[in-house]
Amino acid sequence: MTGEAIPSPHKGEGKGEGSSTRVYRRPVPAGWWARRSHYFWYIVREFTALPMALWLLWLLIDIRSAAVRPVNFHPQTSIAFVAFSVVCLAFALYHSFTFLSLAGVIIHVKVLDRPVPSRLIVLSQFALWAVASIVIGFVLIWFAR
Repeated sequence: MTGEAIPSPHKGEGKGEGSSTRVYRRPVPAGWWARRSHYFWYIVREFTALPMALWLLWLLIDIRSAAVRPVNFHPQTSIAFVAFSVVCLAFALYHSFTFLSLAGVIIHVKVLDRPVPSRLIVLSQFALWAVASIVIGFVLIWFAR
């Protein structure tokens, strides 16, 4: 416990009849995340989900347009869309890299009652990521023919 008083959801409960418990909430400045680089990169990582979600929604809308009106469908080729896609790719790579780097901390595996080193777990995650990327790239190129 931190020693902070927890407010009671019901009136009258606490130290005495009619007493109210006050909780101290330390004020947090608006730019708290910009003060340390560790916090800054954490917030950037959390933000990466938003542009990726927008890009995926755009992709789903394009897939729907291609299915409904295949004759009138024209894929996005504008400079703005290509630039947005490149930014989203950078965000996706950063998000994936930071997530997979934590695999050694999150995953604990024992083989013959001996723990697998976290470095090996992280390397295996990156290897699987590379293999999956190659397979997906090959399939996309093969279907594009």
